[in-house]
Amino acid sequence: MRLVNETGIEIFYSISAPNSGDCGTIAVDGYVDLPYYDNQDSVNLSVSPNQQDTFFAVVVPETGTGKQVEFAIVFE
Repeated sequence: MRLVNETGIEIFYSISAPNSGDCGTIAVDGYVDLPYYDNQDSVNLSVSPNQQDTFFAVVVPETGTGKQVEFAIVFE
């Protein structure tokens, strides 16, 4: 699984699946590769502008080759 940051600010992410969990930051226009989460069920992902306030969370019921989840957050 690859997480890509196109928000314009550095983000903090937290990701988990049964029996695993990771977290870290992703720079503006950066990405992180997390191959362990490929082909997993019930992947939970949260992102925030800091480690305190989650502003978006998504549950991916099943990951796999050729599948992609995209979301956008717009501040006006």
